[in-house]
Amino acid sequence: MASKEQGEIKLVVNNEQTLYSEFDPEAEFSESVKMYIRSKAATMGNNNFRLTVISKKQLDEAKFKAAVANWVRDEKALFKKTENDTMRMLIGLLAFGSVMIMISLVLLQQFELLKYSLLPIIGSLALSKAVRILIIEMPVIKAQRRMITEMEKHNSISFVYDSMLEG
Repeated sequence: MASKEQGEIKLVVNNEQTLYSEFDPEAEFSESVKMYIRSKAATMGNNNFRLTVISKKQLDEAKFKAAVANWVRDEKALFKKTENDTMRMLIGLLAFGSVMIMISLVLLQQFELLKYSLLPIIGSLALSKAVRILIIEMPVIKAQRRMITEMEKHNSISFVYDSMLEG
């Protein structure tokens, strides 16, 4: 069971403009900020975390919080699409692989040469791809779901203004 302690991700901001995407008029984080927070959150063993933003100058806190909310909303939508696509692929591969192997087994009774045909090979390849999804992709999806849910529910943001910060 995971610890319920709150971890901390520190984000040092020297220039507020580097936090946000240049091209989006809404408060949207730049890709480098998203990647940094995502990687730190993924490596934490804790269920929730606190984001501490450290800056020398006063930041637009409302804009930052809006960017977090926008990002979580976008991540959740993208995750849902990816999860649905993966589940459809898994079910499709399991069904297709099983049908191909069953057809080859039924036809094998009548045609001995089908033992060496592409039907069982294609069925086996589809089933091996399905197993790969189950073993590799599904645990990643589960971890992403947990991370997004915890970001949405339990994260907190604090701002620290440090005049001693070099920059």
